[in-house]
Amino acid sequence: MHIFIDETGTFTGVGQPLSISMIGALIVPDARRRSLEREYGKIRRHLPIEKGEVKGKNLAEKDIARLLPILRHHDVLFEVAAIDLGLHTEEGIRRNQGRRAESMTANLSPEHHPSLVDAVWTARRALESYSLQLNIQSAIIFELVRTVIEHGTLYYCQRRPKELANFHWIVDAKGDNSVPTHWEQWWTTFIKPALQTKFAHEPIGSLRIGDYSHMKRFVFDEISDFHQRVLKPKPDGPKPMNLGLVLSESLRFSTDPEPGLELVDILTNATRRALRGNLQSGGWGEIPTIIINRKPQNIQLLSLDDAVPESALLPYASVVKAFGTGSKSMLTAANRKRDW
Repeated sequence: MHIFIDETGTFTGVGQPLSISMIGALIVPDARRRSLEREYGKIRRHLPIEKGEVKGKNLAEKDIARLLPILRHHDVLFEVAAIDLGLHTEEGIRRNQGRRAESMTANLSPEHHPSLVDAVWTARRALESYSLQLNIQSAIIFELVRTVIEHGTLYYCQRRPKELANFHWIVDAKGDNSVPTHWEQWWTTFIKPALQTKFAHEPIGSLRIGDYSHMKRFVFDEISDFHQRVLKPKPDGPKPMNLGLVLSESLRFSTDPEPGLELVDILTNATRRALRGNLQSGGWGEIPTIIINRKPQNIQLLSLDDAVPESALLPYASVVKAFGTGSKSMLTAANRKRDW
């Protein structure tokens, strides 16, 4: 599978109304990628181009609506994680940042190799030195990638199990070229051990009836003493997944106007515009049809401040609720009929 990642919004504006930023991921089955690119190319000729690229912010409702049928046809998945900084306080975000930094080194002990201890402390100091903006982005992308791995594997293990053989990550680069910035290098490096530990405490879902045979190479063959202590696998349970391999075997940053990156930009931008009231439902109404249905809502709204209210009380609550209409079922029709 190919996972295209892009962001929209400035990740600034704490305390200001509708300061919504988000990061989106479009999961495209490898078996359907070329066909999707061909179909998108036919529509792209009629879309507005800015500096050689299609930008979601420039598209009208009818332009976005034309894309959804081909996306559904190619069995893609869209995931999005968002934050409304207008509901946050800087003090609350700083507290969250401090807790996240402390958690990075909380489990270190004399048993860990000195080089590992040094590397983790270096990563923690880097996080503490980053701006509030980059800290917010790192928190959101960690949550998004976790959801992508969980939902992508759960969905395709029932329908396209061969897609689980490879994970290709393509991230829209923010620098002047395809060389990642210092912050991009940081999150792509630290996300692996961070999610590995998170998965150990909060395992991702799996299905007994799912076909995971193509993922065998991503499972630890032999678990080292270090991973035994950190992951604590059950003797009779499944072997843990090697997230370092899943997340780094095929990962690149791109500044090119690739079809997958343009499409995820369009979808993520349209979702943000919908929440901000700048796009009518004719443009975003069918986006939920490529999102996996989940509780409590399909748009993952993150809170980095304990004072953020429930989504039902937000000014865009009706839009968040509407994104739950017509969304994809995780289970196939046949599996929904099984006696669980």
